[in-house]
Amino acid sequence: MGGDRIAVLGVGNTGVAMAADLALAGHAVLLWEHPDHAAGLEPIRHGREIRLEGAARTGRARLAGATTDPAEALAWSDTLLCSVPSFAHAPILRQILPFLRPGHLLALLPGNFGALALGRGLAAAGVAEVVVAESDTAPYVCRKTAPDAAVIWGTVTGLGIGVRPARQTAWAMTRLGSLFPGAVAYGHALEAGLSALNPVVHPAGVLLNAGRIERSRGEFWFYEEGVTPGVVAAIGAVDGERRALGAALGLELAPVAEAFARAGFGPASADLWAVINGSRMGTQSAAA
Repeated sequence: MGGDRIAVLGVGNTGVAMAADLALAGHAVLLWEHPDHAAGLEPIRHGREIRLEGAARTGRARLAGATTDPAEALAWSDTLLCSVPSFAHAPILRQILPFLRPGHLLALLPGNFGALALGRGLAAAGVAEVVVAESDTAPYVCRKTAPDAAVIWGTVTGLGIGVRPARQTAWAMTRLGSLFPGAVAYGHALEAGLSALNPVVHPAGVLLNAGRIERSRGEFWFYEEGVTPGVVAAIGAVDGERRALGAALGLELAPVAEAFARAGFGPASADLWAVINGSRMGTQSAAA
């Protein structure tokens, strides 16, 4: 099997789609899941294939393996790609901590300040020379369509990545840039965390649509239905606070509409509603 050896941690929407996409790109991918969630891995472990559809690479992706053994996953590759909800970062770190070694790169895709939190955990455990990176959003707009299948509606352009420690940015970007073409580096992990898009858009959007989401029983299209001009005004207020915080720290953060367009979510516009409603990649996604 050609390409790099990659360990993907987590079998959620993005983890499964990413494992398939990178395998179809020619990389040798091992997929790992926390033992507490082993049932989600079983269909993939049995067949060692993921069916991928959509706008990116498509076909049956053959994996190098699938496991719940953290020792096996971390021995497989020095590049660990983790795409799980932020609340899962700490449980995953507890699983993999005994097997982390110098030269490992742990990339949280996205991070939401996870690189800083996990960095503190590594320091407290006396684990040195492990580099933690985080992106400002997930690499894909995607969903699992079955336990062993996924669809990618769109690939993020210009994926922003911050690295802890910042002095290892060039080294980390050499690895990650080959997996995610067009990825760009922030100055440090804090800047990446403050540039994350979902914490700005999703909390306000979900709160203001709470009744509709509950009533929909799963049939709610977040971007297409929920991000109305009125909701955008609330998102803009949250974004203003984020940018003010960045300015206080000496950072010039891009407005959310500009950042969304730059990531490929929609056409360039100063109006977030126009960006999102001009995006087939976003409006195809049902989410709450």
